[in-house]
Amino acid sequence: MAKVQSKKDIDILEQRGLWEASSFLHRRIKKLIGKKQSLRIGDLKTAHKIMFDVSGQADIAGKYRRHNGPELRRIDGTPLPITDWRQIPAVMSELDFVLREETRNLKLPKNERDYRKVIFLAVRLSHRLACIHPFVNGNGRASRLLLNAILIRAGLPEISIKKSKPAYLKAMRQTDDGNFDLLENIVTDGLLEAKKKHIEIIARKKPELSKSRKKKKKRRLHRR
Repeated sequence: MAKVQSKKDIDILEQRGLWEASSFLHRRIKKLIGKKQSLRIGDLKTAHKIMFDVSGQADIAGKYRRHNGPELRRIDGTPLPITDWRQIPAVMSELDFVLREETRNLKLPKNERDYRKVIFLAVRLSHRLACIHPFVNGNGRASRLLLNAILIRAGLPEISIKKSKPAYLKAMRQTDDGNFDLLENIVTDGLLEAKKKHIEIIARKKPELSKSRKKKKKRRLHRR
């Protein structure tokens, strides 16, 4: 008889699955950048499959939902409108077309206008995915994976939503009403935080790199 997993065990496996899904997207996008190819919804479906295969939920892994289920509600109690399950393949196909077109020639932003364009694209399409709610479970995670995938495809670092999750949920609620400002600000702050961490890592490694270069130089002089 199979062991019944506790909620804690499932949460741990789902976190591991999310990490593996994110790692897959990193590797996939690296190849796409090298070939100058665009992102596809198929990549996200594969990431979703990885995420839930790891947690032992193969019945929903990478598969679109086949029902509408009970009425969904946000944390604030308001109804969450989602796409009827019969329309999911069509609207996801439309989203895939937009994703491929918009990420085909994405390049590292050079100015504020470029940054705003990439951030708005990531925010708009990730929110669209969340509204479609294509999967039985993991739609929020899939939405954030898509957001980061677009940022990475543009040569930017991924961001962490974890610290600002309450603000993120509030921002997603505002985007339902067509106001993307708060969500864009969260992404912008996330990119600034990622850049700050990158600089700190380089600063910590600098003395080590300097020592390594000196040792190599001494070895070269010794060989002469």
